[in-house]
Amino acid sequence: MSTASPTTSASERAALAYFATLPIPSEATQTFAPLLPSTYRDGAGVELRGKPDALFTQAKSYTFIESKNGKLNYHLDKASSHRALQDEYTLRMHDGRDKDYNDLTAHFNRTNRSFMLDHAWNNSLFKVLALQAEHGWQRYVVCFKRNPSKADALRYIEAGLVFCTEKTLPDMLRTIELAQHGIFLPFQLKTRTYGYSVTPDHTDHGKPAAEIAASDRSRYEQRIAAIRTEAQRDDWY
Repeated sequence: MSTASPTTSASERAALAYFATLPIPSEATQTFAPLLPSTYRDGAGVELRGKPDALFTQAKSYTFIESKNGKLNYHLDKASSHRALQDEYTLRMHDGRDKDYNDLTAHFNRTNRSFMLDHAWNNSLFKVLALQAEHGWQRYVVCFKRNPSKADALRYIEAGLVFCTEKTLPDMLRTIELAQHGIFLPFQLKTRTYGYSVTPDHTDHGKPAAEIAASDRSRYEQRIAAIRTEAQRDDWY
């Protein structure tokens, strides 16, 4: 397995070390290229560049992994995340100057890691959903270090996120590989308080990737629109 980048966080390094113990070939990576496009669009339609953490390669499939060690926040787009970081910085530092997004995340990584995780775009549910809409969940999976809480898991499932844990990652990769051989079996994650399953759609088998991506993006945009509509209705009342 290749060496992690110097900018990789401690939790990401721990995840990469675990991935290296699995019997499926993997490597650390911070780019989707050349296998997949490196750009995606956030909930506001703004084009951004994505960075995965690892790549697993099997006989007929490859899957990029986004490792997470904590719950995902609810910012719908990067601009919303930027505003939250800017407002908190202004309040704490008594500095009204607009700051670059990267400067703000660097500041909160040093001074208030928990706030940064709660509001940084990189840790948003809708950021990883956007990447899954772009690439398809069989090409891009979110892998949590441990089982999310029931409340968080239900929120992710309702939003349409496909995820696994480090313990269940081999099962997820097996489901993905079997689908490439025309065998469509479910991936299942079960805990003491909840469970969920996902099965590759056999009707997608053989479809052009662009057609599948367009359908996934449409569902993503519908989720965003529904959330914005609900928020506007709540503000009205």
